[in-house]
Amino acid sequence: MKAHFKYISLALFMLLTLGQLNGLAQSETALARQGNNDYKKGEFTEAEINYKKSLRAQENNDLEAAVYNLGNAYYQQERFDEAIEQYNHVVSTIPNKETRSDAFHNLGNVYMKQQKLEDAIDMYKESLKLDPSDDETRYNLAYAKEMLKNESEEEKQERNKDCNNPQENQDKQEQEKKEEQEKKEQEKKDQEQQDQEQQEKEQQEQQEQQDQQQQDQQQKDQEQKEKEEQEQQEKEQQEQEEKEKEEQEQQEQQQQEQEENQEQQADSTNAPQPMDSLGSAPPQQMQLSKAEIMRMLEAMKNEEMKVQEKLRKAKQSRGIKSDKDW
Repeated sequence: MKAHFKYISLALFMLLTLGQLNGLAQSETALARQGNNDYKKGEFTEAEINYKKSLRAQENNDLEAAVYNLGNAYYQQERFDEAIEQYNHVVSTIPNKETRSDAFHNLGNVYMKQQKLEDAIDMYKESLKLDPSDDETRYNLAYAKEMLKNESEEEKQERNKDCNNPQENQDKQEQEKKEEQEKKEQEKKDQEQQDQEQQEKEQQEQQEQQDQQQQDQQQKDQEQKEKEEQEQQEKEQQEQEEKEKEEQEQQEQQQQEQEENQEQQADSTNAPQPMDSLGSAPPQQMQLSKAEIMRMLEAMKNEEMKVQEKLRKAKQSRGIKSDKDW
């Protein structure tokens, strides 16, 4: 039951710590408003700068809020000594009881962080004096008392040792912060290296993909070229075959015409030959062309007509008698 109470108290204490740090003024100047915006975004260093500028401007309307919120900015950056100084300035100069009560409350939180339980209890008590109705401060006071009550002698000695040696404690905190920073930087470097490796891997995969695409395209172009060459060869071969076929048909036609001419010549050679005027056949020609045969026939016909004309004239001359014959 004791551990359960301590766990809940610790969780609520952290929640209350953050809750108490948000007591911002309602009326704000430009610098204070910018500081508040930075604070809400977690940019506490920028918030600190703007709060300080607001204070230097001596803008009295926001002086109270800026002084208080500057202490909150120190607290969030774990600059506890500066936060204590700023909160002490608030409780000693700000007349507003609620603001002073909040400052005492946050002083208690700072001392809790530093394991100064007795000082934290005193600050919570001062806060309740100014605002007795603040249940959060009352709870933190009870929590601090419970921690002090349940603290073993060894834990108390260790805590007092840290309190009595603030420089050593501060060095320890700075060392822890340094280690944490180095850890974050190493994680950042590891992440950058991982991102770089991932980028190189993606670039390599992209290059391989491009090479593969180029290789596929080259192969496709080569196949297309071979296909076109094959088609061209087939086309030329087909044209050559058609040309040879046409030439063969022409040769066959010419050969057929030659054979027909030879047959005609043979027929004319085997036909009965006309007789000449002496009754003898003219010399037989071995081979005569059609034109020669026609000329020969024409000559023979003319010769026959001459012979017939001579016979007719001779017959007429024999049929007429002269005076001497009587």
